[in-house]
Amino acid sequence: MSQAKEKLERINTRLVSLFKAERQTMTAFKSLSDSAARPGTLSPAIKELTAMAIAVATKCDDCVVYHTAAAKKHGATRDEFCEMLAVAVEMAGGPGAVYASKALQAFDELG
Repeated sequence: MSQAKEKLERINTRLVSLFKAERQTMTAFKSLSDSAARPGTLSPAIKELTAMAIAVATKCDDCVVYHTAAAKKHGATRDEFCEMLAVAVEMAGGPGAVYASKALQAFDELG
């Protein structure tokens, strides 16, 4: 199993534990997340690509993997992913480039 898949499993396990420990808050958060990612003028793939770019710019390793997987799930292509990485690097500079490379590795590992 790839590093990204293993990391995604650990992220999801931790989120399930938090959901069980604080159901009301996490139910509200999931509702917010589902609402934000719903199909609309922007596709769910574009929304997840945007979330991934924000994760790169804010340097959140787990968020990078989580939203990379979600973007792939919604059909984002590697070319679209790389274009959004360019925006993230523009906004985050050198540190963004380091996190963008992690995001691209995760995209490729998640098949």
